[in-house]
Amino acid sequence: MRILAFLLVVVMTVWIFFNRERLFIRDPKASVYLNGAKQSDVEVYFNFSNDILLQRNNGDRAPSRTVVQQWDKMPGTPTSLTCLRWMACLSPADHAPMVPISADGKSAYDPKVTMEGHLITFVDAGGAQVRVEL
Repeated sequence: MRILAFLLVVVMTVWIFFNRERLFIRDPKASVYLNGAKQSDVEVYFNFSNDILLQRNNGDRAPSRTVVQQWDKMPGTPTSLTCLRWMACLSPADHAPMVPISADGKSAYDPKVTMEGHLITFVDAGGAQVRVEL
């Protein structure tokens, strides 16, 4: 039984190592602020590259998700994620496929993304300032 448990840990460790860019782990201590007001209904997930995934739970409806990645610094809605509620999400690729958030068409959208250590800030499509503290 111990050998089986050890082999399972080794396999999981190797799998996580090779999928570290795809695996978003929940950070229960992270805080999200929208225009300075703390949001209690938003879960924060991050991966090895410090990309973040924000998930707002909408009761019976599907959750709304926003991903901000280091490589392009453009907030977007992920097109495909597999999630284990309150624990982790898995993207099908190292760069999570997404549809970029766009403005209403009246002006160019500049998300003003900053990703510095444990602080991520950006402006959503509605013009609200979003701040995530990891």
